[in-house]
Amino acid sequence: MVGKLRLLIVEDDPAHARLIMRGFRSEIDDFELTTQFSLEDARQSIEQAVPDLVIVDLSLPDGLGADLIEPQGKAGRYPVMIITSQGDEQTAVDVLKRGAIDYVVKSETGFAELPRLAKRSIREWRLQREKMEAEEALRNSEQRYRALIDHSPTSIVVACEGKIVLANGMAQTCLRANSTAEVVGKSIGTFDIPDNAALGRADGRDVDARSPTQLNEYVLRRVDGTLLDVELMTTAVDYYGQNATQYVFQDITLRKAAETEMRIRDRAIASAGDGIFIVQLSQGEIKVVDCNQAFLEIVGCDRELVGQVGLNVIRCDSRYDARLRLIITGIQTRQSVRDTIRINAEDDAFRWVEISISPVQVSESQNSHVVGVVHDITEKVNAEEEIRRHNAELAHFLRLTAMGELVAGLAHEVNQPLYAISNYAGTCENLLKSPDGIDKSSLQQCVLRIGQQARRAAEIIRRLRNFVSRTAPKAESAEIKDLLGDSIALLTPLLEEKAIEISLEIEPSTPSVFVDRIQIEQVLINLITNAIDAIDDNNAERIIEIKTSLVETKHEPMVQVSVRDYGVGLPPGFDVFEAFQSTKEKGMGMGLSISRTIVESHGGKIWVESGSARGTIFFFTLPTSLQQVTGYADESDRVCH
Repeated sequence: MVGKLRLLIVEDDPAHARLIMRGFRSEIDDFELTTQFSLEDARQSIEQAVPDLVIVDLSLPDGLGADLIEPQGKAGRYPVMIITSQGDEQTAVDVLKRGAIDYVVKSETGFAELPRLAKRSIREWRLQREKMEAEEALRNSEQRYRALIDHSPTSIVVACEGKIVLANGMAQTCLRANSTAEVVGKSIGTFDIPDNAALGRADGRDVDARSPTQLNEYVLRRVDGTLLDVELMTTAVDYYGQNATQYVFQDITLRKAAETEMRIRDRAIASAGDGIFIVQLSQGEIKVVDCNQAFLEIVGCDRELVGQVGLNVIRCDSRYDARLRLIITGIQTRQSVRDTIRINAEDDAFRWVEISISPVQVSESQNSHVVGVVHDITEKVNAEEEIRRHNAELAHFLRLTAMGELVAGLAHEVNQPLYAISNYAGTCENLLKSPDGIDKSSLQQCVLRIGQQARRAAEIIRRLRNFVSRTAPKAESAEIKDLLGDSIALLTPLLEEKAIEISLEIEPSTPSVFVDRIQIEQVLINLITNAIDAIDDNNAERIIEIKTSLVETKHEPMVQVSVRDYGVGLPPGFDVFEAFQSTKEKGMGMGLSISRTIVESHGGKIWVESGSARGTIFFFTLPTSLQQVTGYADESDRVCH
């Protein structure tokens, strides 16, 4: 005991007070004594300074000394020793039950023993206090521990000797238990929770070592028999004096699903036929953080080079630099962009690729990644080129076939100017032989007529040669009236033979069109020839109406041409554009099919409608700008669809 012990002596008999003081005289250095003679004075003294021990006479003038005993437990501030001169066993029992630390009978021996008894009482009091404080601390600790377990967002289970003795609410929820009884008291094997031996085999430690283990993934079995993926950690704990194991686990089903989905996505990207690259934007700098094998094969480089130079591995054809810059700008501004460019491959050949980029939206505040897809369309472009070549060959063949049908009329058309030239040449010869002299005026007139007829014959031959020529398709500006004029001129002999007139109505606002002249003339000749064939000998309305107008198609202006006849019309349900189908007895069924191919390759559309009274109307549209042409744009301005 450090320092003097403060004693409060409450005794109303002065003689007894002196005897008590005399008993402490030999150990006065260990005690600080204060004497009071009534309960009231004693209470005031206690309020001023709480003593280490109160020694009080059982009977006082203003009450019983036992009234100074405070409630037992934490609220008690000091111990009380009762002294009395007329005590008995029952009185001793009563005051001790009330909370007195000791009971002493006044006697010479009792007074002499007071210092020793006082020290013992103080020690016992302090030990009781320490025990109560320790017990309270333990209770508080257990309450905090239980509160932490019960309210923990993580599942916690405690097991002793393989049986579960504690399971918090989250553990019961994860194990799908409807009550604590479905978990507590059960063997951990019921839920496939690993025991110490299994844990020891898992991490190679001594099964008796009482130390935390690492997090490991396990599959637990729920109450209903379903399985649960968890991440589990064990810790050795003391559970009310027993060696126990605390299992802390959390449900990782969603994480496992996300990891599986991520693995599938990574494998899908890695095995994708299209090239895929992911770039990260940091302070305006574009860094390629990942790409798949297909991307490396398309651009013709290795992964190390991509890490060094980034998107510079895309060696763009110089004619497509502007388009590649637009793609780079789209990446920098995190805008979706899609365009087609031509790039150089590693074997000095070239590839057509379609590149599309899209920003990766992680959250409203994070948008620093962009994914790009590179689709190799070289084979598609080559196939389209081959199809166009075959179509051109077929169109040329059909033109030759059409000329075979028109050759008789064209021969007559050419013979007329040749016959006139021959006559005028004979006249000139006679004028030159005249004995009366040369008639210059008549001679000049004959020579003029010869030139006119020669030009007429040359124009017929030009149209014929152009129509059957075999040249590469090329889109150029042309006037629709010139296309119609040349086409009608080639069919003039047939029209005259059939006594059919052409009604031509061209709107003054009709602009120029961008077409391949020969191919569009072929379409017009096909449609006009079909209209001629539809008008039989008994038809009174022997006229074909051709009209042009400017229309809006997909918010773009196009020229619409219509060819109407008043013939027999089309059979119901008959697809005139289907190859090898024809209403003519000797028709090949290819004219309208190739016409549709030609019109659609120019970015237009062709269709047919029945006339209001009788006959048929064919419509088709033609582009007014080079950008509308999808099939025959110059290669340097090519856009593949």
